[in-house]
Amino acid sequence: MNNYTHTVEAAWFQTVDRCWCGGVSHQASPHSVDYRVCQRCGTHFSTLRLRPECIAQFYSFEGYWHRRQQGKQHPTLWERDAIFSSEADGRVQLWLDIMQRHAGARRGVAVEAGCAEGTLLRRLREKGWQPVGIEPDPKTAAAVREHTGLDVRAGAFPATPAPACDLFVACDVFEHVVEPRQFLAAVHAALRPAGLLFLQLPLMEEAQPDFGHMKDKVFDAQEHVFIYSRAAIATILETAGFAVLENAAAWRCAHEIVVARKVERPVRKLRHLANLPEMFSPTWTEFIDELNAFGAPHGLRQFTNWSKLWEYPWLWHHGLAALDWPGRRVLDLGSEQSPFPWWLAAKGAQVTLTETRADWIPQWEHIRQALGVKVDWQIVPDCRLPFADASFDLVTSFSVIEHQDDKTLAVDEVARVLKPHGRFALSFDICEPERGMTFPEWNGRALTRAEFESLVWRHPAFGRRGDPAWNEEDIGPFLRWHRTTAPHHNYITGAAIMRKGTTGWWERLRHFFG
Repeated sequence: MNNYTHTVEAAWFQTVDRCWCGGVSHQASPHSVDYRVCQRCGTHFSTLRLRPECIAQFYSFEGYWHRRQQGKQHPTLWERDAIFSSEADGRVQLWLDIMQRHAGARRGVAVEAGCAEGTLLRRLREKGWQPVGIEPDPKTAAAVREHTGLDVRAGAFPATPAPACDLFVACDVFEHVVEPRQFLAAVHAALRPAGLLFLQLPLMEEAQPDFGHMKDKVFDAQEHVFIYSRAAIATILETAGFAVLENAAAWRCAHEIVVARKVERPVRKLRHLANLPEMFSPTWTEFIDELNAFGAPHGLRQFTNWSKLWEYPWLWHHGLAALDWPGRRVLDLGSEQSPFPWWLAAKGAQVTLTETRADWIPQWEHIRQALGVKVDWQIVPDCRLPFADASFDLVTSFSVIEHQDDKTLAVDEVARVLKPHGRFALSFDICEPERGMTFPEWNGRALTRAEFESLVWRHPAFGRRGDPAWNEEDIGPFLRWHRTTAPHHNYITGAAIMRKGTTGWWERLRHFFG
């Protein structure tokens, strides 16, 4: 850890092992022993977190803005204005030029969190903006107010709220933020429609991920909580409801720039397509943590950075959590090393696993003995299921249908083996080439949304009317994240729970055509 002349109390910090996205990691960063690498989003995060009640003490007028800055060989508070305003430095002019490019003729209230000496706010005032600064330490805020005449409010954002604004700025601040999702949610709430967010912060670049000569100053575990990559900063912004406009500019190394615009997305009760807000929500990440913890001792799959982070929690929280599991008959398709059917068995369900090959049977036998659960299995080489009609209360299928050759038969067979009122819980990959999506041939063939609607949604056994209310607005952000997890992940994912109607006309129709 860096040791500067600013006196810092150990009690101001707490030790953590969790990233902003919910990922837990014990993998050390190659750039600093005080940082971990998140497998879920790629962010490097400090194991120290400044306690909220200690923010003003840490970022104090004498301690932080003078002694600590001198120890890091950075300009002190009052030295910053002359340096930042100089033509040779160029950073403030660069910031203004980029803001102007995106704001155009729009003016209004501009808020800067962590405004320090107020150089940028004074320049924004000259450009016709109404500037408001927020600075954690009351003494610093008062000194800057007196020195500049600016409206500078004391306290740490968002505990000290921002007024309604058209531009929100955080330069060399966001990497310090302990709760970045809360920070962005407050920014989103403060910004008026289509308002702009401007960030400067150290972002890891592929060409120089350790920041070169700036390494020790960037990987400062007391100050810089999260060191994002370009991809990770885009992910957190899109998760928080922003559309990234610019994500390639920089003043210089460790001073990268990102611009985003507030977007309003429809409020939906149900979103059938994978989306970042759900996937990185505490509810979803806690579920994945529980599933991973259950599966790890048995060598079952662990989920870190692929679409299962959304699929499993979606199906659980949108219907399966309400079921009474003891004695319930469950058929799991394409079981392989999935922890989910075993997790249901541990809750009392009677589970039948299926796979096309017998490779997994030795592991299954070992797990069954270790858990003492009611689990059996069948090797099923094609889409025909070797089970009697109306045998199961639930059929689960996690991203299996894209691997099935005869998708119509596959869905018919699920409908056949389900009991009346039984549920079909499935996730499925979607590839729509007209939207630039691709799906690797070696992985099967993904559905389009139209195919899902005709094959599954409106299947006679399930009898849904109309079309799913697809959350179209989430496709772009999810797809951009999905592409970062593997080169071939150029498609999206959906999920649904279908409920079989009572026997009757569907059974007669099946037998008539069968």
